Amino acid sequence: MKPLHYLLLFLLTPSFFFAQSYTVNGSKSNIEWLGKKTTGAHNGTILVQEGFMKINNNGDITDGEFILNMQSITCSDLKGSKKEYLEEHLKAEDFFNTKEYSTASFKITKVNAKKIFGVLTIKGIAKDISFDYKQTEKLKYEAEIIVDRTLFDIKYKSKTIFKDIGDHFIYDDFIITLNPIIFK
Repeated sequence: MKPLHYLLLFLLTPSFFFAQSYTVNGSKSNIEWLGKKTTGAHNGTILVQEGFMKINNNGDITDGEFILNMQSITCSDLKGSKKEYLEEHLKAEDFFNTKEYSTASFKITKVNAKKIFGVLTIKGIAKDISFDYKQTEKLKYEAEIIVDRTLFDIKYKSKTIFKDIGDHFIYDDFIITLNPIIFK
């Protein structure tokens, strides 16, 4: 009877127990950011330090976690001293405080056919977020993630926080684009 029990256990076990784990291919993945203000916008990149994703036999994402190297944040739309100034300012306490919080992370908690749910941690503050995603090829995904920076204690020139700032504010939402993120 024991072989029958093992066979039944095998047949009744959900497919997520047989998930295959894949690691982020950091050299081929591209994480971009975009921040807007009343007079324009700035954009740049952030490197994935490490990460993994698990996919079950049905091709469904079942788990995953990603660590972003916040000290790698760069600005792509400026050059010279303006670029250096903005990159240093983004790393300062006004924004991401990368001396104290050198990484940010995202942990997947649930996935359906079009949306990923999880916990985003920036500056040691964890918040639930969700976003739409698209698989473009096997192990290749794209997504646009809108993040309210004030939820993570990033208050610099926020009109929500500083009501009397006039037109000199930076929008609270910034965008992180996985363009794409690739696994191996």
